This record gives sequence, structure tokens and C-alpha cells, in this order.
Amino acid sequence: SEHWQACHEGRDPLFLPCTPKGCLELLPRSGISIKGKKAVVVGRSNIVGLPVSLLLLKADATVTIVHSHAHDPESIIREADIIIAAAGQAMMVIKFLFFCFYFL
Repeated sequence: SEHWQACHEGRDPLFLPCTPKGCLELLPRSGISIKGKKAVVVGRSNIVGLPVSLLLLKADATVTIVHSHAHDPESIIREADIIIAAAGQAMMVIKFLFFCFYFL
């Protein structure tokens, strides 16, 4: 669509998807700065994962997307300063975090 084409060309879109925008609104309100942080987005859907990744990039975060075919997602998530769970599987990130902290 023209809206997402505007995002990819660096122009400001006419509107932002509400869930990704809400994710990015919560971070500064919680005292978390985005600029310069390593952000991991778990999921790559066109509805949440991709839009939130683009918004994080625009906010000057370094963004990595973890998806179902990613190699060693646990180590990628372990290195993140910010984790956005945008996957359609409940408790997916919790399982990774439990695994990471259990073996640290």
C-alpha cells in the first residue's frame, strides 16, 4: 500500500498502527530510552513486527528481528536492551528468558 511505501521511503506515514505505536509509547513512559539501544523484535508480521521494527529504527535503535527460522534466537534475545514480543505464540519470549537466566 502507499502508506507502507511511504514508511520505506523515509517519509512520515499518514497514520501509525496502534499496537506498534503503543509499544513505543510505553518505553519512554517507563523511563526507558530507545536511542542507541539494541532492540530485538520477536515476530515479523506486517501488522506488528515489521511496523514496530521500523518505528524503533526511526527512534535510532539498532534492531534485530527474530522469527521462526532464526538461528540461535536465545543468544540474540540475551543481548537485547529492549525486547518487543510480536509473535503469535504465547509465552515464547518467557521461555527464551528463562532458558537464558537459568544457564547464566
